[in-house]
Amino acid sequence: MRAPHLIHDPIPAEGAKASYWSGSSQPASLVGVDLRHSRVISESWRDYFRGFRPGARLLDIAAGISPVAVIASEVSHQDGRDFEIHGLDQSATLLDTPLDLNGIRFHAFSYNDEIEFQDGYFDGITGQCMPPESEAMTILVELRRILSAGGRARFTFHAMHGAIYQQCAERIRAVDEFLDDIQLLAHARHMFTVAFIQETALKRDPVHAAMQIMGAQQRYAAAAETVLSWTRSTPNPAASEKVLALIADCWARRRDMPLADILGRFDRLEMRLRATQTRMRAICALAVDETRMHRIGRLFKASGFKDVKVKALVEPKEKTLIGWDLLAA
Repeated sequence: MRAPHLIHDPIPAEGAKASYWSGSSQPASLVGVDLRHSRVISESWRDYFRGFRPGARLLDIAAGISPVAVIASEVSHQDGRDFEIHGLDQSATLLDTPLDLNGIRFHAFSYNDEIEFQDGYFDGITGQCMPPESEAMTILVELRRILSAGGRARFTFHAMHGAIYQQCAERIRAVDEFLDDIQLLAHARHMFTVAFIQETALKRDPVHAAMQIMGAQQRYAAAAETVLSWTRSTPNPAASEKVLALIADCWARRRDMPLADILGRFDRLEMRLRATQTRMRAICALAVDETRMHRIGRLFKASGFKDVKVKALVEPKEKTLIGWDLLAA
């Protein structure tokens, strides 16, 4: 894809597709959440849940949007296992009562609370991060209390500087460069704003207006050229090309769209990029090195868990470190 030349009139040829602003488009995938190695973790969770008996009671803690509980639910439905699945998180629900979504019951929970389940209630307890270490012992003792005598616990953690950590860091840098250094969306906003005042300004001062229009288009074209040369080395090169196509498509339709609508779409695009970047930063912040991982294992042992094992989670083909697996009973 080549950058649009916007010096005179950046309108694509007649018949250019105008589907990029449809609800199905995903322009915010510049950083994405489709991390290449995350499928290894997802598949390992599916294999894990297939090892539970039909009707097993499962608890996922610090669930957030509960990707682990969702995988458990998928296995339950696909294999007819009829699991009873609960999610426990500080922000799981703002309601006083549990919230049921797609077969998962979410419970609000503070780390200082007792868990309102009877002793030995669960066959499996899972998680993908730990509560703060100052509160970890309290919650781990509670988790061991509600895990059955033959129950199993599994926690996974992203490895510091492991494969997923590196992918997240690269995508964080990509968004920083795209939005803050190259400033493609800022140049696009300015170009559209200038274009929309063109008609009035030309009547008042045609020479000055024409210079403003040309300058705005030149700055955007330069930014677009930079994006095209830069994007080849980013983790998700197709995404930035899609953003350029979105802008070109919107330019082609600018006479039929209010400026506020166009700028609002740019704002929502940037918000999605920033939100995804925030999730990537959270993944990096929760990553642990080997020393801390073994310290977490000792916390599990001290809180009453038995047979605590910590092992590396490795991508099977590339043999790259992804994270850590903690298994306990």
